[in-house]
Amino acid sequence: MNKSFFKPVQLQKKILSALHLQQFELYYQPQFNIKTKTLRGFEALIRWHYKPHIWISPSVFIPAAEKTNAILILGRWILETAIATLKYWQSCLGFDGIMSVNVSPVQIRKYNFLSDLAYLMDKYQIQKNTLELEITENIFISDIHATVKVLDQIHGMGILISLDDFGTGYASLRYLHFFPLDTLKIDKSFISDLNTGNSIGCAIINAIVSVFSQAGITIIAEGIESEKQLDILKKTGCNCIQGFLGGKPLPKKNCEDVFIKNPSR
Repeated sequence: MNKSFFKPVQLQKKILSALHLQQFELYYQPQFNIKTKTLRGFEALIRWHYKPHIWISPSVFIPAAEKTNAILILGRWILETAIATLKYWQSCLGFDGIMSVNVSPVQIRKYNFLSDLAYLMDKYQIQKNTLELEITENIFISDIHATVKVLDQIHGMGILISLDDFGTGYASLRYLHFFPLDTLKIDKSFISDLNTGNSIGCAIINAIVSVFSQAGITIIAEGIESEKQLDILKKTGCNCIQGFLGGKPLPKKNCEDVFIKNPSR
């Protein structure tokens, strides 16, 4: 595509237009408990249907959107849409699993993020500890003490906090010591090493699981695509998996079948 498409000013206009034209849609990828094989919940993933047969990957437009206020507008839509879906599933389908939603560091640093989040929690009245916000290690670039304070307040609302793509960014074990963390997601780049028999990759995963599971933190391995990877993870004590082996991201209407076949948690 033309590089000018992703110039900040033009992209912001296109995102606003896409929201108005309802070109965005949330898909939901299931997460499963390894031992019990039960459904833990879903991660909400955005899709942009730009034109017929043209889908723009979030790995392309999200980083670009973070350079402008577009991420604030888009992130707000994602968050409310996911919470509204969770409320519908809880009220109408008896869903008692977790909904994970990615939140940009840009959103969290916005002065009104906490008040807006509190408003959504009050509006939809979802069950406590069923909404999980996923953040990346990039959040540690700014004032760590201010960041922890905000995350503590989020945690105090009965919202779970997950650290996504662990091992690829700026986190250190010292920072995580103060971090109100419920879930840690092992980046799929480590999981891909399991197919090659890479002993260092396996050792890293073992170390991550050992350290964080002792603290009562749920460990989710991302990008699981083979039975071989799953068999190795079972031996490490990893709690949950997410990936094509368990299921691809699904549109909202197709998730009910997953509820029926797989009791939550």
